Formats: sequence, C-alpha cells, structure tokens
Amino acid sequence: MLEAENKRKRVLLDIKSIVENLRLPIVVVGAGARILIFDNRYNIDGRATNDLDFAVQVRSWSDFQTLNASMTQTSNPCFRPTNIQHRFIHISTDIEVDIVPFGDIGEPNQEIQWSNGIKMSVVGFNEAFSTAESIAIEDIEFKVINLPSLIVLKLIAWNDRKATKDLEDIYFI
Repeated sequence: MLEAENKRKRVLLDIKSIVENLRLPIVVVGAGARILIFDNRYNIDGRATNDLDFAVQVRSWSDFQTLNASMTQTSNPCFRPTNIQHRFIHISTDIEVDIVPFGDIGEPNQEIQWSNGIKMSVVGFNEAFSTAESIAIEDIEFKVINLPSLIVLKLIAWNDRKATKDLEDIYFI
C-alpha cells in the first residue's frame, strides 16, 4: 500500500510542476480524489484504482495541446501519450493518468468533443473546481474535489458511460 501511495505522490508532484509552469488550474477528480479526501482521511480502503484523474481548466484546445506537449515532448518527459487523447502513462511509475479539459473549452453547453468525434460532458467541473479542497503533499498544495462534487461527477460519469465502478464509489462513500 505504501508503494502505491508513493507512486501516486510522484505522479501528483510531476503533474503539479508541469501545470504550474503553464499557469493552468488543475484539480484531482475521480477515484484518486476519493482516496485522498475519503479513504486516507478515514483510514479505510475503498475500491483500488491504478490511475489518477485530473481536470484542467483551459480556454481552448490549443491550451490543452500545450499541456500535452509539456507532458510528453520535452527533453526529459514525465509522461508518454497513449492512443486515447486524454490518457497518458507516467513513465517512472507506469500509472495511467487521465486529464479532462474544462472551462471555456466546454462552452456553450458544457461539453467537449475529442478529435475522434467522441463527446464528453464536463457538466459540474467548474463547480467542482470552485469548491475544491486544498491538501498538502510534501508541502505542495493540490486542489482536490470535495465529497459532494465527487458524488455529483460520479453520477454524471455513470450516466455517460454506465460503468459500475462509478456506482461502486458512490455506494462506498
């Protein structure tokens, strides 16, 4: 368990460094957020997850592409791309990372459309970001969605993809 926690911490620190350089607001969402704000806080083990999910506030696809390049195309990249536009693999830990853009990019109907034509709802991400909690890891502050926002986003995700893991997380909380 400690090894998994150290790996998650490494990913969080690397992501934080990249988005700070780009001055992009980011928040931890998904099951990784559940672990940080629920499981760890109450010292209980919920559904294991092998990935981390983030939402990054951007104005345009250009901003998202700049983030992508900063993660994967530098002289010493921390991440490698996958076949899925918003999914990356953290090179030193092999942890899968999903990054969903939200903000102006989702206007006017709080929806984004990936280059492969797949549409994704980003309803609730602005509110989740504005109500996020700050937690410190190695004296570095991270925004993590709060429990009510986590539940709302899990319900929206379940409505979009019908993945039972979303309902399992809600039931667990």
